[in-house]
Amino acid sequence: MDLVKTQNNNEQLQLFNKLLLDARSSFIDAEFKISNIFDAPHKNEVVRLNKKSQAYVEANGWMSRSSALERLEQWKNVAFNQYLDPTIRNQNNQKIVLSLFDLSGTWSQPWVDAGYQVFRFDIQADPYFGDINNFSVEFFNELFACFDGLDVHAILAACPCTDFAVSGARHFTAKDADGRTLSSIELVYQTLRTIEFFKPNIWAIENPVGRIASLTGLSPWRLSFDPFHFGDTYTKKTLLWGRFNADLPIAPVEPVEGSKMHRLYGGNSIATKNARSVTPEGFAYSFFTANNAHSNSLMTICNKYDRLDPELLSRCLNSGLSDYDISNLIDDDYYDCDDYSAHQTLESAVESMGVAV
Repeated sequence: MDLVKTQNNNEQLQLFNKLLLDARSSFIDAEFKISNIFDAPHKNEVVRLNKKSQAYVEANGWMSRSSALERLEQWKNVAFNQYLDPTIRNQNNQKIVLSLFDLSGTWSQPWVDAGYQVFRFDIQADPYFGDINNFSVEFFNELFACFDGLDVHAILAACPCTDFAVSGARHFTAKDADGRTLSSIELVYQTLRTIEFFKPNIWAIENPVGRIASLTGLSPWRLSFDPFHFGDTYTKKTLLWGRFNADLPIAPVEPVEGSKMHRLYGGNSIATKNARSVTPEGFAYSFFTANNAHSNSLMTICNKYDRLDPELLSRCLNSGLSDYDISNLIDDDYYDCDDYSAHQTLESAVESMGVAV
């Protein structure tokens, strides 16, 4: 009986993955794509912060802990100073950040500091509102009025890693058989559905080294890092998939504590799992510095209108047009998929500003 159950679960898992891969293939191969949001990163966009940190250490030696804390304060000030500027704060307040599986709030805190409207979801904080399995068009319309049409700038997702991380590989067979793996895969799918619906300017899914990509069909990862790259003195290799600027600023300190998470927070309790999953604060502020809308206006506008020519969008910004101006000029055409008219409108606008196209 158990053998039959195991075979059925394995067949279900294989079918689930086939359906996802077939659906993604049909999306990628479509003659016209609504968005390039799930495109794999180009080779030059993939960043291994270990390599960047090694280059820094070879040139300068390890950063002292105190210097790393000073660097962290600089990153924090990027967020705080945006909030202190009324104009930037107002612009940020017109942008939404959705942070999924965010019990601690650490990853999304810099966005709060800078004045963004941040919505955190975690089932441990709220069994209904925090359960992303409940996400749907109706959920966001009825409970959030779909954020009144404001731009969703970022979706951050620290998907549960228990059923994916290689550190728990000895339990994979049992989890695959009893449905736990399928439940975790569905959380990733639901995250991707949310990203596809809102089409944020940036999105990121975080997980340690493991099998999340092979089981869900995620495109290749864009960033690899360890906490010691941002001033924490321990290792925990982590990967990020998504669309974002992966060239994060660093503060590399010697990882004298090694891989401390399982040594200090071993066990299967919810409390220890939560402790192992807390986002390093240095990473959170570094990520914000490299990906906030004000400091990275060209990336933001190019990701928002990702079917249009990036060079033209760059000239628009250089001519003095704001993202608000660009939105007013082309949103109707762009979201009607009339890219030609949107392009012509921007060309005319730039020309009228006295900038050659």
